[in-house]
Amino acid sequence: MKTIVVGADGSPDSSRAIEWAGALARATGARVVAVHAVGLLEHEPGDPGGAHLVPELAGWTATLDELEPDRVERRLVAGDPVGALTTAVRDAGADVLVVGSRGAGGRGNAGLGSTSLHLAHAGGVVLVIVPHVAS
Repeated sequence: MKTIVVGADGSPDSSRAIEWAGALARATGARVVAVHAVGLLEHEPGDPGGAHLVPELAGWTATLDELEPDRVERRLVAGDPVGALTTAVRDAGADVLVVGSRGAGGRGNAGLGSTSLHLAHAGGVVLVIVPHVAS
């Protein structure tokens, strides 16, 4: 295993997915690419790439700092989460995609969020959906 892509959105389930991806990377020697999809509501005038979110992404993925710096990459990608993650998987040549069961937009009692369901349907790479833990 060479590369793991993990979704990052600041949600508790995403945090668990990031921790899981970090543990897998430590066990296998893989590198981790953490991806946050910059949605329409996160754009700021004069910052089309979402650079203002760099500190947030670093905070959400701080557990990955236990890995060597050359084994961690953080990406902000404009667009929807499914598109951003599938593009990152393809571009990074990832072996595994890790996501939380429900993201920051998760509502209700559904076991899986829409992003997890769409990614499971899309296929193309091993998908690990880290389960939600009720509070």
